Amino acid sequence: MTSGYDGPRPLSRTPEDPRAGLNVPHSRFMIEVLARMPPDDGVPDPFPLALRPWAPVFAGESTRRVGLLELFLDAHRFDGLAVAIPPAASGLMRMLCAMAARITGLHEATDSSDWLDRRYALLEDSCGFEPDAVKRYFDTHAVGLRLFDPQRPFLQDPRLDQECSTSSGVNKLVLARPAGNNQVFFGHFTDADQVALAPGEAVLHLIAQLYYGPSGQCTPRTVDGQRYGNTMAGPLRRVLSCHPLGRSLFETLVLGIPEPGTWPQAEGGMVDGCPWEREVPPDPLAPPESAAGLLSLLTEQYQHAVLLQPSEDGQGVVDATITWGLRHNRPAHRDPYLIWDERKDGQIYPRDAAAERALWRDLDALVLLRRGDSGRRPLIFDGLGGDQLPPAVFRELRVVAYGFDQDGQTRDRTYFSATTPRLFALLNTSDSDTDTALAHGAKQAREAAEKAAWHLSTALRSAWRTYTTPFTQEHPTQQVMTSAQPATGGGAKKTKSTGPWPDRALAAYWPAAEELFWNLMEGADFTAVVRLFGEIALHVYDDTTASVAAQPRGARARESARGLVRTLLDHGRDR
Repeated sequence: MTSGYDGPRPLSRTPEDPRAGLNVPHSRFMIEVLARMPPDDGVPDPFPLALRPWAPVFAGESTRRVGLLELFLDAHRFDGLAVAIPPAASGLMRMLCAMAARITGLHEATDSSDWLDRRYALLEDSCGFEPDAVKRYFDTHAVGLRLFDPQRPFLQDPRLDQECSTSSGVNKLVLARPAGNNQVFFGHFTDADQVALAPGEAVLHLIAQLYYGPSGQCTPRTVDGQRYGNTMAGPLRRVLSCHPLGRSLFETLVLGIPEPGTWPQAEGGMVDGCPWEREVPPDPLAPPESAAGLLSLLTEQYQHAVLLQPSEDGQGVVDATITWGLRHNRPAHRDPYLIWDERKDGQIYPRDAAAERALWRDLDALVLLRRGDSGRRPLIFDGLGGDQLPPAVFRELRVVAYGFDQDGQTRDRTYFSATTPRLFALLNTSDSDTDTALAHGAKQAREAAEKAAWHLSTALRSAWRTYTTPFTQEHPTQQVMTSAQPATGGGAKKTKSTGPWPDRALAAYWPAAEELFWNLMEGADFTAVVRLFGEIALHVYDDTTASVAAQPRGARARESARGLVRTLLDHGRDR
């Protein structure tokens, strides 16, 4: 398979060509006409992202695809993004927030007080983005926002056509498709039969690759005689990304712009910008500079370089080259949408995405100003207090989380998204730096739920070992453990199977625990949370071991470990 990129010629930018500029009155009719315009004879379609419908949005009770121009002009009429690929949604949200900051001018403010006043006025007005500013932005950056532009393809590096002797295949671009010798994930695709992508789909997978791409071996790239075939991971690989959610897409994008104190300020002549706003791509061998401001912080942190190969008519993507983009890691920074935790060695790191962990278990980490450790909530929530937003916006504020459960190198498990209920009762409503009692209650309930889960799984592991160990090999150390004896203690126990009971039990426990959690939040009563979650755990324990309860050996094993769960009920009474 060869790359052989032979991209389309750029469209003429004469005044007669409506795609050359956007000096047209804003109307849905004109946008739809431009979006439907076929390519010129003999000129492949460069797929201008401002005009071609590709970005999925919720519009009332339906979904539709729109170009970026319509997305921003009608953002106050759309309910939100409808991207079905969470890693793509996470990256696209960052890019749209960067565009929104540029269009509104909120990327230039340095004083937080003035910045908050300007944002407050935008949200209170609720009339959407200013149409002339939107048209001016997409007119200025029209060339960099073409997916198949031969000189400046959107988020791609055209130099790969000459610097890579082979391509990676379009299957490699799609996260859900197997590539090389990998097993099937969601679909049955093989490298011998590459299935082309529609350009709109390719954009989303391109974004997902740049933010969540793997580390390790990749298609070799040679620059100035130096040939490398490995790369570093994307900046969001395996993390959980949390974004504020408003009543409309307009509110979501404005709320998603971090306040000035959370992004770096340009120094020493550095110019902040997005990749599609730059005419010259970065030197792949030079050490990268740190982010110069909000725009580069949100949109220019990737480590990969990608080049898409369009079909002859520009109506599909038939091949892709994915390789390293830099030989050095970008300077570290704190992404404003990530939850930050502290390791035992004191190092701060972003919270991983785990498919088996529901979002409610991260709720207290999203809202608490002080968690009792060195971790902190996402920086974006620092500007979402009740005195910083119009009351109507604050009351409806929710959070959408995008996660990709994967390891740090090449293994992808699954991706997911989740949305919280309204959070206004959990966030502080004044200048006070004190967390609300309900936010502390959320933490208390989450800790009690996790404690009960630990007792449940530990007891079941112990019961399973007792049930399956031959009588002649029984040893006192294999009897029931107490909470003071961690499940991982004891070298001999590590070699024993945990059995099927813990996983089966936790699959039943967590949904019931989540229902109880929300009931507690509604009632705002956390006086007996350990006992309440313990009752669920004990019920699940009994159900899980019921199949062996009639056997003498099973009944003995069941009762030997049941006390570890039963102690949770006593704990509740002590309170």
